[in-house]
Amino acid sequence: MHADLEAVAAGFEPVLSGRTAQECQRHPDGDARRWDAEQIVAHLVMTYKSTNDLLRKRMEVGVPVEELETLTQRFLQWLVIRQGFLPRGAKAPEFSLPDRAGWAAKSGAELVEELRAGLAEMDGVLADCEAMFGRNPVGTHFIFGPLTAGQWRRFHRVHGLHHLKQVKACLV
Repeated sequence: MHADLEAVAAGFEPVLSGRTAQECQRHPDGDARRWDAEQIVAHLVMTYKSTNDLLRKRMEVGVPVEELETLTQRFLQWLVIRQGFLPRGAKAPEFSLPDRAGWAAKSGAELVEELRAGLAEMDGVLADCEAMFGRNPVGTHFIFGPLTAGQWRRFHRVHGLHHLKQVKACLV
């Protein structure tokens, strides 16, 4: 797996391993409005599936993204993807809400398996996109605009590590 994506899995593994399903469903500070560890992992896996769907459609078309990013998108790419800063409080898009995963309660080890499987599948799709499109943008993110495979990996690293901090807060 690419180092950016492996960093996400490697970060979650020691935090979740050995945790029971009950522990993984504990909300931070007992606040049910905040996601628990299982919901956070489900959200991440849903974002990987969404990225895969988007990129597979682009490969079916067979040409790289030709649109240019806007000035705002370029700034957001710099802030999040290059600098690694993901602002707090952004609302998750509907397609990535944890309830869409439809999971039964999972232990920490099972959550790590789900996360690793999602990352590995996305890593393969990104590698296929790179083989097909080279360094050209391979898909358009709904906030950041057109991204290369490398930018997609970096985004998912920043996003995953952002949520890792939240998972740690759930398991205190």
